[in-house]
Amino acid sequence: MTYESVPAPSPSGSRYKADEIILYGIDLNDADRVAHLDVGMVGKAELQISLASVVGVTGSTVLAYGYAFEGHCYRLDSNRIFVVTGPSAKPAVGCGFEANMGYKMWRLTASSQLLEISTNFADARALVLDAQLPGKRSPNAYAITLRTAHRNGRLSND
Repeated sequence: MTYESVPAPSPSGSRYKADEIILYGIDLNDADRVAHLDVGMVGKAELQISLASVVGVTGSTVLAYGYAFEGHCYRLDSNRIFVVTGPSAKPAVGCGFEANMGYKMWRLTASSQLLEISTNFADARALVLDAQLPGKRSPNAYAITLRTAHRNGRLSND
């Protein structure tokens, strides 16, 4: 067993949570709690993400690389951006993500609410037109087409 496959230990004095997920990544927020994302126009425009709350909810914009669940470590297929509310970031330990390399970790439960921010940068042809070609649409789009084709194009069974 290598150190990369060892998940982070539970914090001392805390309770065991059977559905705990440890999310590993970096916090994109600056000192003012704002995340700055490049939108392809370097120096001209950027996307800024900040969490505003009237009741004091805090959060982090996380660039996630991997997670640990039930004693196993996993790498995400690609980097993903999440807005995590609630738990604050801790220095990362385990799964090969170490604090001295700049990584942090967030302890969540499986029922924690997250917001994923999908980022794709391309021209309109690729993002709008090519994405709708057969084989690239979501499975739901095919299910709707199949249902209407089954009824000879009618939307009801009447």
